[in-house]
Amino acid sequence: MFNFIWQSTLFSVRRLIFCLVITVFVVATDVLFIHLKDIQTAADFATEVVIYTLGFYGGFTITALFNQPSDNQ
Repeated sequence: MFNFIWQSTLFSVRRLIFCLVITVFVVATDVLFIHLKDIQTAADFATEVVIYTLGFYGGFTITALFNQPSDNQ
């Protein structure tokens, strides 16, 4: 069961961790250098990370669902 949760097409812990790392990097780069969004508190940072992580995760999940290998070739 843990293998299913770790590598499933629909629910993947590996995909969630990957999306979280990407999002923290992007939001931290914005906070430190670019200042595109006005993030001033830790709560703002956490909110942006959660929102963007769920967006990345949803996008990668949809891609994984439509990109399944077929058995008949």
